[in-house]
Amino acid sequence: MQEFLNDLKKFPITLVGYIFLAIGIMFTMRSGVGMSPWGVFHEGLNVLTGISFGVITQLVGLVVLVISVGFLKTKVGLGTIFNVLLVGWFIDLADQYFLYTPKSITSQYLLFLVGLVVLCFGRSLYIASRLGPGPRDGLFVGLSRVFHMEVKYVKPAIELTVLFFGYLFGGTVGPGTVIAALTSGYLVQVFFQVFSYDPSIKSESNIFRYFMIKGPSSK
Repeated sequence: MQEFLNDLKKFPITLVGYIFLAIGIMFTMRSGVGMSPWGVFHEGLNVLTGISFGVITQLVGLVVLVISVGFLKTKVGLGTIFNVLLVGWFIDLADQYFLYTPKSITSQYLLFLVGLVVLCFGRSLYIASRLGPGPRDGLFVGLSRVFHMEVKYVKPAIELTVLFFGYLFGGTVGPGTVIAALTSGYLVQVFFQVFSYDPSIKSESNIFRYFMIKGPSSK
């Protein structure tokens, strides 16, 4: 129970990270010059089904989380759960109140670049709170463990797959997609340094420990 209370104290930081992440994703979506691979996939499903981008983000996150926990035995933190519940809702909320649509190429790229920096800041902030990775991050880790491959090979393979299907479904692929792929990792690392976060230190939230339940192991 004490661990649960300790994690709750860190949750406001995680929540702020989610808000920045959602705003950044919405900016890149509104820019119209391309999104990250997962963003393209979510946008494609939005075009295909008519379901809002935020709700699609939640549903995909839930499916990925179930697969990660049920089949890949990845850990689940408090932040992992709330990532699925809140980020998509924040995206739709931001999209509802931010009504600006860029008209020129310059304004499109400016909005995209601002969005990219903001979303990387938000992602770094919530990861640095150590309340658990997002469901998609857990998928990378789980698959790399099952297939005995390094994450640096598994992650691009998954992202290329979702990018391909997202494009087929109608998602926007453009120069922004390439920019995000080449720079987002670097930006996250920069913000990790700002937050004095060392990803090599394994100290993540695990909800199974709250109740002294022996949950899935990521060994």
